[in-house]
Amino acid sequence: MPATARPLLIAPALILCLALPGKAAAQSLAVSGTVTAPVDAPLEGGKVVACSVPYQICKTKIETPLRRVTGANWAFELKLPNKGPWQLVAWKDSDGDDDASPGDYIGTMQNGGEVVAPPNAVRIAVKKVDGGASAARATGGGGAGNSGDAGALAGSWSQSSAARELVLTSKIKLQPSIATGYGTNLGGTFGAGSATNTVIVTESASLPVRRQMTLVVQPNGSFTWKIDKSYTEGSCAKTVSQEKRGQLRAAGGKLTFSIQGGRESWSSCGKSGSTAISPGSETYDYTLAGGSLKVTGSGGVNWVFRH
Repeated sequence: MPATARPLLIAPALILCLALPGKAAAQSLAVSGTVTAPVDAPLEGGKVVACSVPYQICKTKIETPLRRVTGANWAFELKLPNKGPWQLVAWKDSDGDDDASPGDYIGTMQNGGEVVAPPNAVRIAVKKVDGGASAARATGGGGAGNSGDAGALAGSWSQSSAARELVLTSKIKLQPSIATGYGTNLGGTFGAGSATNTVIVTESASLPVRRQMTLVVQPNGSFTWKIDKSYTEGSCAKTVSQEKRGQLRAAGGKLTFSIQGGRESWSSCGKSGSTAISPGSETYDYTLAGGSLKVTGSGGVNWVFRH
């Protein structure tokens, strides 16, 4: 028995030695590029934000500051934990309110495109958010007509459903003490030197979700999207309310919501909170027939909006 048990005693050390180089390699992944802005745009203090899937909730968010190169060109380099895919948003929060508002400078990759690390020479153009149609086009990078066929969706739409969706939840789990994954370490499960730790991890889970939404689209493609949803997380009922604002593009059977900002509030187990919604982009498949707008996508997205 001792002869067969000995390899088990040294296995953790061997695994740790093998895991560390892999982790270092993952941390070396990077995305670099250039942000262009109008002449004399004050982008000092601006940043580029990388969002991982699911983009709707920006499950992992990585930020890096902008660095002036010459004139209206600014450079950035994002150190990323994995290849992605990632969506990128360049943003200068001019008034410091942590919300995209008039006076800010915002831009995304064309049509809300995504990147896989490690590319270089990524280019993002930003425009000033100044209200009206100009603000609606701020994140599109395509100038006039960037809303595509969104004008056909102008009006007020409503949606109501009860279905399973992917939801980010926090869970308490046991994992080996040498694990290098993400999580909040709560200490050894069975005291100091334990081979396992108790951690809180955040991950996606398929849960029954009740959802009600209203989507108001202007002829120029600007939108206001209000979302109320509720579901059971553990032993608690959780409610989430969001209001997103930005520019809608409809082209090639795809709806792209270039989000310029908004607010989110939540309540669960007697606790509550609110936060600003960062600029980002969400893309879904859609069909329009009569007075129905059907929106589909990954993570259980199967919504029908009606006038």
